[in-house]
Amino acid sequence: MDQMDDALMTLFVEDTRERLGDIESALMDMERAGAGIDGELVNKVFRAAHSIKGGAGFLNLRNIRDLAHRLESLLHLVRNREMAPDARVVNLLLAGFDRLLALVESVAASDRQDIGQTLADLAGLTDEHLTSEQKAQAAAVIPVALPGGEVVFSEDELSLRQAVSGGRNLYLVEYDLIHDVQARGRTPFDVISTMEASGLIVGCRMELAAVGDLGDPPVNRIPFYVLFASVVEPDIVGYLFALDVGRIHPVVLPEPAAAALAGPKGPEGADAAFGPWRLRFAASGAVLSLDAGAAPDAAAAREALLAALSRGDGLVIDWNAAQAVDLAAVQVVVAAARAFAARGLAFGHAGGPPRALADVAARAGIDPEALAAVGLPADVLFAS
Repeated sequence: MDQMDDALMTLFVEDTRERLGDIESALMDMERAGAGIDGELVNKVFRAAHSIKGGAGFLNLRNIRDLAHRLESLLHLVRNREMAPDARVVNLLLAGFDRLLALVESVAASDRQDIGQTLADLAGLTDEHLTSEQKAQAAAVIPVALPGGEVVFSEDELSLRQAVSGGRNLYLVEYDLIHDVQARGRTPFDVISTMEASGLIVGCRMELAAVGDLGDPPVNRIPFYVLFASVVEPDIVGYLFALDVGRIHPVVLPEPAAAALAGPKGPEGADAAFGPWRLRFAASGAVLSLDAGAAPDAAAAREALLAALSRGDGLVIDWNAAQAVDLAAVQVVVAAARAFAARGLAFGHAGGPPRALADVAARAGIDPEALAAVGLPADVLFAS
């Protein structure tokens, strides 16, 4: 395993350098924008911290994981507009990301460094903007276990609640590094990237102890666990990752976390940008519109759809004569339609779905009968 560990560590360091390459300029842009901040800009910085946390969790780099998690928690408040990115906030984020990069550059010795003050500074600023209920949730630890009772993750309740906001489902996914990853010519980071395109990774870890020692019977399996939140429904999540559904375990949060998944209604007239998408709340519901001439960005659309869903609004998508639609957009539309329908919320397209969406769906073998099989009407993808 040493050679594989070295190769994975090198991949992680290179990927992290790339993700942090323009973080400083992004943070400075956030400060200049102030209350008028671009949601996609915050999402970019948030996703960098989140991805680094996931990779560090897999490699058991505790300091890097914990620092990335603290940065992520602060950015979550900025992203939800519960905290303004003023000079104090941005300076602390800059210092945190600088320290994060320094840890990565000396990755072998990263867990021997003292980052207690940096963590305390980030946690202190975050706590200032939490309600008393949220502070209690941040202190509460929820174990996440396999069906047999083995605890795989222990996460604070606040992080889990944030992960399932917007109607996401939570799953504990079991991979086998030998058969599900290496044998398919992939790396764990390929798996992580694929999952991040469809949801949010809360935690991941490799169970190297499963190989035992020389005195134990030989095993041909190295477990790789991922705690994953997504709007993808339980009956189709197995197809998404080409795994037996028996290794994908839905996680049900205990009260009170599960009772607070939906946020407040979006205020009428509120407007937010998600890449080329614009989300606007009106008295009749939410409208998600694509900029004229822009190519649909499936990841940005997913973020916007989650924002609408979390506020309990029905939604209409205005594709604005989009032409360049891909299969990722089809996946997002189907997942969103199911999520909105499950919560009794309206979901549709202004003027009907675009022809480009239907063409891509048809080429992939998705037809009205396939939609009906998962409880969706044909007009989710096809014009009537």
